[in-house]
Amino acid sequence: MSRPLLAGMMAALLLTAGCSFLGGGGTPTAEPDGPTPTGTPTATATPSPTPTTEYPAGYGADGVENATAAGIAHTEGLLERDSFIVGINGTVLADDGTESVQQLQSVDLAGERALVAVNDSERVERTTYLADGTRYTRVTPPDGNVSYNVTDAPLQPRTFTGISFISPALTNVSYGAANVTETDAGTFYGYRAASVDRSAFRNLLGPSIDPGNVTDFDAGFVVDEDGVVRRLSYQAAVERGNGTLIVDVRLRTYAIDEVEVSPPPWLDEARESDP
Repeated sequence: MSRPLLAGMMAALLLTAGCSFLGGGGTPTAEPDGPTPTGTPTATATPSPTPTTEYPAGYGADGVENATAAGIAHTEGLLERDSFIVGINGTVLADDGTESVQQLQSVDLAGERALVAVNDSERVERTTYLADGTRYTRVTPPDGNVSYNVTDAPLQPRTFTGISFISPALTNVSYGAANVTETDAGTFYGYRAASVDRSAFRNLLGPSIDPGNVTDFDAGFVVDEDGVVRRLSYQAAVERGNGTLIVDVRLRTYAIDEVEVSPPPWLDEARESDP
């Protein structure tokens, strides 16, 4: 339940936004301490990098130098740790309301478990627990009629690193000079978009997007000294019919080495539901 599900939901939102919201007017749940494109967690930014500044793999003083190396650094940097959380928020704002999807991916590599929670503005909750080669999914619609699905599925931590959202932003967007910040927790590098390849909008915003209808776009991210992308956000204004959609996607990586995933309280119910 990584990019395919969330991207599918975002695509559905873009198709229906401004036309026939299935419960429009919902308000997205804000992610705590949300992404700041050019900021960092703490401290005051160094105005400009010095000639001796060292950068994570794939990055330099003037932006992303090697998107492949940068993507590998993010993924491997997380897979080498004991645990992490990746939170992804997608919002589409139209004249007649707001639709949103929030996905929280908690991965316990040491315990070989993961818990993924997805909520949308239609108040449908989907929670998936992965452990011991099995995937348990619990779906709770607004009417409270809970359903379960149990399937064989090995834990694949790589799919929960957020790289499928990060990679298009690294590959298809050109960034300006690095904003380097040194903190007690390490050095962070902030970048903000300078230009974007318009043909990439379908990768960034969904297959229903006509690149010619994107009238405004901005993006930014913060990467730590190990190459892990800690925050990423991109926003776009998209003309649709007689109105304009505002699309906002935010990703945050946090709680590294601080997560212990435990079996959910509904696990026995899910097992009993499996024929």
